[in-house]
Amino acid sequence: MTPVQQKIRDKKRTPQQILDMVKSGDWIQPGSVGGDSTVCMKELAKRIGPNLKDIEIWNYAMFFPHPEFHAVDPRQEFHCFHEYFFFPWNRKARDTNNVTSWAQWGWAMGMWFCHYRFVNAVKEKRGLDWWWNAATPFNAHGFANFSYGTNNASIFSQCAKKTVIEVRSDYPWAEGGRFNTIHIDDVDYWVEVDCEKYKWPQINEKAIKVKPNEEAIAKHIMSIMQDRDVIQLGIGSLPSACVGAMADAGFKDLGIHTEMLNAGLIKLIESGQVTNKYKTLDKGKSVWTFSFPLDMEWYYNTIHQNQELAVYDINYTNNVYNLTRVDNMIAIDNCVAVDLLGQQCSGFYEKRPISSTGGYFNFVTFCAQSRGGRSVASMTTRSRLGTSRIVPFLPEGSSVDVPAQFSNYVCTEYGIVNLRGLNGYERAAALISIAHPDDREWLEKEARENGLLAPKFPVSMLPVEGKTRRYPSYTDRRKYKIPYHGEIWGYDWEDGYQSGK
Repeated sequence: MTPVQQKIRDKKRTPQQILDMVKSGDWIQPGSVGGDSTVCMKELAKRIGPNLKDIEIWNYAMFFPHPEFHAVDPRQEFHCFHEYFFFPWNRKARDTNNVTSWAQWGWAMGMWFCHYRFVNAVKEKRGLDWWWNAATPFNAHGFANFSYGTNNASIFSQCAKKTVIEVRSDYPWAEGGRFNTIHIDDVDYWVEVDCEKYKWPQINEKAIKVKPNEEAIAKHIMSIMQDRDVIQLGIGSLPSACVGAMADAGFKDLGIHTEMLNAGLIKLIESGQVTNKYKTLDKGKSVWTFSFPLDMEWYYNTIHQNQELAVYDINYTNNVYNLTRVDNMIAIDNCVAVDLLGQQCSGFYEKRPISSTGGYFNFVTFCAQSRGGRSVASMTTRSRLGTSRIVPFLPEGSSVDVPAQFSNYVCTEYGIVNLRGLNGYERAAALISIAHPDDREWLEKEARENGLLAPKFPVSMLPVEGKTRRYPSYTDRRKYKIPYHGEIWGYDWEDGYQSGK
């Protein structure tokens, strides 16, 4: 046995042994999105009570369900669950018991802002007592790979006094990138996960049928896409619709720079449309940071030791400066609502937490600042309850996830409009034009009563992109870049907008 193998053997524990070391008053970080703790969290739930109390769980987007906490301590008398990005299992408990704390946050720099109070170079002085995170088995050199949950691991590793790796044999080795591995020397203990018992929730994503309104949204988005675009797709069923539309459009030499590697993007890679040949950053690589393996075999076979993929930490994929450097970037994300000012909400609506900003702000705001970059806030015009998603003003108790001045494209099944550069009247008129037909009269009335449209300003008098010299098309602006980080840009009569080196 080598010294590394001896270390690996010596640090193995059971979940029960780990929880024997947890004390009342401990603060715990249980991994997040793809790195979710399973066995340690399940054991913790069994022990929560008078003998193990005042436990605080700092949770940042846990997809693996843990309803047992709400069953054993529904009023959170013995533990406090801080949830920064709700998934359905925890959102339901929040709505029922009204006890889980919520805070607005975003990926990348937002994660550092959330964690700055916990970070310390001296382990004994760190703010969190425990970090539990899933990873692959350790290799012969003593490294485990964070796989689906690379995203936040480099941040969490600097926050806790003790690190526990939950080893899963069903996790693929994701090629970096950076910060995708951890060495046994940096691990205090590890536990083995029974992957048959603790399977990821499985969905046959290949069989998901796209809804007609999502198909319509996707077709509108295709009108502002071209060959060699670099794509980011958000969560939800819309990505599948977009991928189908991209295949129908026959786009070539596409690239990927995304937060979430989802079924839509995997399908796009398999179609052969993705080559990453023309990326200005990470040429030849599809870049990602986390994934939900909802079809374990499919995701494993796609990711495991695939040299055409590169997994990075969240502070690279969602870094605002990096996003401005990826030419022809297009971000396609879902939102909850947009008001006639252009303010976008995706996290907390009408006094109720939906999820949180996540990477939405980063991608919507900064992809649109790359050369030829665009961002699309997409949504159906009506919610499941039949209410309009385009509203005069965001209602009380709603978060503004993207301020109006950063809004770019907004798309519904009734059309796509570019809000950038529009005056107030034009902006309100543009959004009304893509609202549900039955809501337009009401929206126009509200807009006029509140000064968002002048009494005599006709709603039909709105600029259509590409129809006038005063509102050039996306194609005309493909080489245009908003100055960022001290860049100077000028107009070249031969080649459009170029860098003034």
